[in-house]
Amino acid sequence: MKKIFLTTMFIVSMLLCANGIHAQIEQTELNQVELHKQYLGTWKSEYKDTTVVFVFTPYGKGSLQSNCEVSTKNKTIFQCRQVWAYDQNCNKMLGIQFEKNTSNITTYLCWFISKKENETVQIIIRDPEHIEKAKEQWTEVFKSRDLFIQSHMINNKTVSVRTFMRVR
Repeated sequence: MKKIFLTTMFIVSMLLCANGIHAQIEQTELNQVELHKQYLGTWKSEYKDTTVVFVFTPYGKGSLQSNCEVSTKNKTIFQCRQVWAYDQNCNKMLGIQFEKNTSNITTYLCWFISKKENETVQIIIRDPEHIEKAKEQWTEVFKSRDLFIQSHMINNKTVSVRTFMRVR
């Protein structure tokens, strides 16, 4: 299982990063690992009766892990764990999400396009030969050290905007 996962993540990295290598050389190189450290800590967003909490901690060298919990009316409705690892071949972070109460696994590719703005796209892996960008993506803009705005888009249309504040 581990061998399949590592092989798949390597193939995803190579396929998705190949197109960005040329463009990346032309821009000033952003230190993705350092920029992603901005997420370390506990972040909370509240909207109406729904609360989302992410807890980001370091995981090895150049990696992060996070736990996410979504609750409504003080009842947990979703939980997951994410692991994010830096891929130096494409200068991006690769993420995988494991949902607690299902067998769903979601994969992501994310990168800072400036010192304050991060983009994340969901990747669908049918098998190592069929990898495609999903219709969901997120943009996060850090307004300060303790606040970022997250926009969630489906089919390039914004479906939600959330404000996350650092709790700790």
